[in-house]
Amino acid sequence: MEISEDTKGADAADDMDEAKARLRHELRGRRILANTADDGAAARHLAERIGTMALPAGGVVAGYVAHGSEIDPLPALRLLAGRGHALCLPVVVAPGRPLAFRDWAEGLALEAGEFDIPVPAAGGESVPDVLLVPLIGFDRAGGRLGQGGGYYDRTLPLLRAAKPGLVAIGLAFAVQEVASVPRAATDAALDYVVTERETIGIGA
Repeated sequence: MEISEDTKGADAADDMDEAKARLRHELRGRRILANTADDGAAARHLAERIGTMALPAGGVVAGYVAHGSEIDPLPALRLLAGRGHALCLPVVVAPGRPLAFRDWAEGLALEAGEFDIPVPAAGGESVPDVLLVPLIGFDRAGGRLGQGGGYYDRTLPLLRAAKPGLVAIGLAFAVQEVASVPRAATDAALDYVVTERETIGIGA
């Protein structure tokens, strides 16, 4: 019996989904251990590294509020705000939709958003020039393994079309690195990954 191309494609997609699920399980464990052992030094080292990067002068920076065992971007956001960068945070508008970015500054009220992730309680929206991206795993080719909702994969192409100079920076503990992240054609790549140990320029 001949197997159709559609069936082959569906099987390949299922295989990739299974590979991603297995990798997420392993890397979440690594990230939890790294976060548990850390006293905040990793986030400070990460901020120092971001502080040496040539980012768009005066550009709007989108961060995130660390959730679970994610590495904390707050020290980096404080440093960038001190250098004159306006800040914003991602907001899930609806399942299957790109992210929106609501203006924020430290001290402004947050409220529980989708998945109980804190988001700004009020404020206008911005189109960021720099995107600090949480992740579960990464590789040195710009591959990023996220939670599986596809929000950043849908958002990054739109932001790059609106801001061709957009800089997408994945933030992670060094132990979240893998040799190769399984990637579909719709998975958006990062421009940099910054860990507590190094700054990795993709394609550099």
